[in-house]
Amino acid sequence: MRNLFTVLLTVFIIVFNHNVHGGNLEYISGIPGTVNDVKVSGNLAYCAANNGLLILDYTNPQSPQFKSYLPLPDAAGSIAVQGSYAYVMARTAGLRIINVEDPLHPFETGSYQAGPSSQGWGLAVQGNYAYLAYGMEGFRIVNISNPASPVEAGAFFLPEADIFSRVAVDGNVAYSNVGNKIYALNVENPQSPVLLGTKTIIGEINDMEIRQNHLICVSNFNDFSSSFYGLVVLDKSNPAALTQVGQYDTDVYSYKLSISGNLCYLGNGTAGVAVMSVDALGLVSYIGNAGGFSAPVRFAEVWNDRLFTGGEKMGLQLHQLVAPAELSLLSAYRTLYDARDIQISGNYTYIADGRNGLVVADVSNPVLPFVAGQKANSGNGLGIALNGNFAYLADGEAGVSEYNVSNAANPLLTGSVVTDHWAQDIVIRNNIGYVAVDVLGLQLLNLSIPGLPSAAGSAFDLTGTSYGVALHENYALLASGGAGLHLVDVTLPAQPALVSTYNTPGSAYDVFVSDNKAYVADSQGGLNIIDISNPAIPQALGQSTIPGDARQVIVAGNYAFVADWNHGLRIFNISNPAAITESYNFEISGTAHNIAVYGEYIYVASGTAGLTILRNPLSTSTENAEMPVNNISAYPNPFQDAVMLQIQTNKASMATLRLYDETGRELIRFSDQNLKPGINLLNLSEANSLISNLKPGIYILKSDFAGISRAIKLVKR
Repeated sequence: MRNLFTVLLTVFIIVFNHNVHGGNLEYISGIPGTVNDVKVSGNLAYCAANNGLLILDYTNPQSPQFKSYLPLPDAAGSIAVQGSYAYVMARTAGLRIINVEDPLHPFETGSYQAGPSSQGWGLAVQGNYAYLAYGMEGFRIVNISNPASPVEAGAFFLPEADIFSRVAVDGNVAYSNVGNKIYALNVENPQSPVLLGTKTIIGEINDMEIRQNHLICVSNFNDFSSSFYGLVVLDKSNPAALTQVGQYDTDVYSYKLSISGNLCYLGNGTAGVAVMSVDALGLVSYIGNAGGFSAPVRFAEVWNDRLFTGGEKMGLQLHQLVAPAELSLLSAYRTLYDARDIQISGNYTYIADGRNGLVVADVSNPVLPFVAGQKANSGNGLGIALNGNFAYLADGEAGVSEYNVSNAANPLLTGSVVTDHWAQDIVIRNNIGYVAVDVLGLQLLNLSIPGLPSAAGSAFDLTGTSYGVALHENYALLASGGAGLHLVDVTLPAQPALVSTYNTPGSAYDVFVSDNKAYVADSQGGLNIIDISNPAIPQALGQSTIPGDARQVIVAGNYAFVADWNHGLRIFNISNPAAITESYNFEISGTAHNIAVYGEYIYVASGTAGLTILRNPLSTSTENAEMPVNNISAYPNPFQDAVMLQIQTNKASMATLRLYDETGRELIRFSDQNLKPGINLLNLSEANSLISNLKPGIYILKSDFAGISRAIKLVKR
């Protein structure tokens, strides 16, 4: 243990020193993207979403309550719940095991990945084993008897690798598929699954469920001369010789299936929910379709006499089953779809949500954000700007759309302008809209009359592809991809004139201007700082050494906040442009498109992963300035045995530390600590040996400094 702790301490010091010049930011909360699957236990709905686990309380079915959202490294496609754990297949992140004993504070306790670049799709959990359809990595069986340390028990591979996508388990037999071919496997000995037989059916299998002696498959086929979309029913009484006994073609592409008694509820895409009956012989009878949905239905999950539905741009809807194919909407919990840009005003964040249009989220409590209102669009929402009570959406091929957002719960489309090419970004000054219009450069809009936006002339043609736009004095600056940065004189809006072009080393996506400096998010070129004090002769001042894939930049004081696509959020110290250093970073679940910095929080438009909210470490609130302790953190966290506490103070003080369980019961009172100005390290495990004896779970460490309390969460694995 002493050697282990020495290693941990060494790692901790290295990590802490790194934190000063490139540490991790604190995750606060978020709003997920599309819900892909749901399982219900009691009154709690556990949702596999892009990109995380969302837990909702349906004690009142008409008013679901947000419990928690735990981000995961990739989109969660399938979920199973057993006991105190949720098991999620998260594509490239593999199997994630999450302790949900306390739904308010779920935490990941273990994970399994078959390969660094493989994608996990199907999941079934039974007893001590998880059965995984692991794409090109084959069919895997994982022992989950110790959720903190799942280990592979056995596997089944094909002579030539192919994509295993779904799995269903019944006793000692597991069924998995590649395309339209089903493999029946004897898994009585998990270490050595044995092939019993195969069966080829029509179409590509999207889902499989077991009902008594039947394996019911959702399958789709179209070769442009004939098609099939619907159910195929197989008799599995002899797994070695599966036989087809029934099928039904819904005529519409079909997704996931849920079974209640002899009724099958099928996410039937644009047709809504298809309801079919499968009798004891496996014959399928059509009951009806429940339609009226605003987007294609991807799944339909039965919960007692109710039905959950979900899909892209749908969130999670709950319906009363009035009759097998007659639904009555009880509630709708809205999520995001493809968050691309974001603006903050007061208690609301306004999001350009791709092809889901404009979304208004209430962030009055950043720990519990929720979608307050949404309005569909006709294009692809890529950028957004606010002007009084109006929001303007750079809506891709549809141009620019104007929304009245005076009522956040009900934004209204009040006008639109078809721009000369795709609208990528927009900024507004003095009721003039400056729009980056893709391959055509810059186009100006007249926004002086709400409800009647109009183009103020044709687009001003520039080289490259204009993705971002900013204003500085009488100049519009265009981040124009491979063409670099254009500076355009807009003193006379009707006669814009190109003044200069600066060729950046990468591909310019966005630009921010402060104090005669242009900060360019330059994709693989990283962050570039350019002196534009003489607009006719822009001069390079510095470039970050971390290229990444920079897409947006915001500057505040001596720091630049950069949305770095797959690399997440980075914060750079730019006090010396010739020597840019990274101060903080956070690996976003999803893709970091755009950001907004507002007081104590950073809001990140995270693409299909929705909205991510982080605490701003550079916030200069009065409360923080008065506190004697600047920063408290623990490492490792979660921990098993040894855990270190790092306390950074700006003055000497006495600290009283107490550990509580989640009910508020005090468990440990540590001896008082004398803190010195600067960095203080405390080995909690040595300070009190009871730390090592705690059972796995979530604990609260309360720290009292000079009458001021701070608390952090500790997770024991």
